[in-house]
Amino acid sequence: MSRALFVFLALSLSAAASQLGESAGVLNLRLMVSGGEQRQVYQELIDRFRKEHPGIAVRHREFEQEDYKANIEAWLSQPDGAPDVMFYFAGHLMADFYRKGLVRPIGDLWQSQQWNQAFPPAISEIVRYRGKPMGLPIAYYHWGIYYRKSLFQRLGIDPPETWDELLAVGEALKAEGITPFALGSEARWPAAAWFDYLNLRTNGLEFHRDLLAGKAAFDDERVRRVLSLWGDLVDREFFLPGHSQMSWRSALPYLYQNHAGMMLMGGFVVPQFPQQLIDDIGLFPFPVIDPERRLAEEAPTDLLFIPSRARNVTEAEAFLRFVARPDIQGWFNRRMGTIAPNRQSPDPEDRLVAEGQTILKRASGYSQFFDREMVRSVSSPAMDAFVDFLERELSVEALLATLATIRQNPEQ
Repeated sequence: MSRALFVFLALSLSAAASQLGESAGVLNLRLMVSGGEQRQVYQELIDRFRKEHPGIAVRHREFEQEDYKANIEAWLSQPDGAPDVMFYFAGHLMADFYRKGLVRPIGDLWQSQQWNQAFPPAISEIVRYRGKPMGLPIAYYHWGIYYRKSLFQRLGIDPPETWDELLAVGEALKAEGITPFALGSEARWPAAAWFDYLNLRTNGLEFHRDLLAGKAAFDDERVRRVLSLWGDLVDREFFLPGHSQMSWRSALPYLYQNHAGMMLMGGFVVPQFPQQLIDDIGLFPFPVIDPERRLAEEAPTDLLFIPSRARNVTEAEAFLRFVARPDIQGWFNRRMGTIAPNRQSPDPEDRLVAEGQTILKRASGYSQFFDREMVRSVSSPAMDAFVDFLERELSVEALLATLATIRQNPEQ
């Protein structure tokens, strides 16, 4: 090959790469999935990125949720380099990774893309550590109480707005031989949702965050008030018997068959509802307990971030810019049954997801979730204790003492 021809080909290749907006590169993704449907959506997302960025070779691996959570810190710490983009949850655990230097700051990217305008303040706050953005929010979802509209209509019941109204609805259901709440606490975290909401409604978002972060004690009188309210529901037999041996999915048929009247659950439950019943499923927010408290909501938020040891940062930033777009977030969340954080994305098409979005828009602020806001060595035994409490194996005083001991002597 003559030197002139070599130079010509090199310049041509360079120009082609420039037209594509990038040079050839590699992008390693590591993602968490909880089923085949999520895996398929991520594959389609990657395919769309590849089509727009043909110069980037994308390599990806997906892991089931428990394996992913168990290994993420080891992956971030490995000396030979972490993946370029990873998935995780907003909350205390993510902030701890950032504090340890395992997450690459993206403040410059956040500013250049004007993401402060793209995402609502409540979402922007959640994905920051001491004011610095840790990652890109890609999805969030609501929590609320689901019920059968036809059952409520038959019994002349309206969705309760206050705690006293909730107790009255529960007693009306019991009078008909219907358990007020379906609950499957085998995995423990569905019980923690009850603690979160009772604390948010009784003591407010700031105290709730302080408590989970260890800045307030579990034996605080304010926590005793929460557990007293919760214990009243237990004493009234408002929860399905045997729930500790039942998954949340196994509890759903009790709602479908009117053996239980309501269910506190996250928006991820919506795709589980049978198509023939979907029009009969209603949703309302967790009722008011203290009218002086502004209403905060659970809004677990998922994000993508760049590990500090990522090797292909340019490609990683290209992927984050792609996933941040309102069209991509709208498509992705519509497929996942979640809510797009980008304010310019289309509203959800699903009725129940849209109603959940309305609940979140009215909120004064967002909490994540009990086990996303605490170290696992505290949250895991605490959730075990919650289930023991619901099974009447612990009194209010015994649970307070147990939680205080767990906080002082966390599992190693």
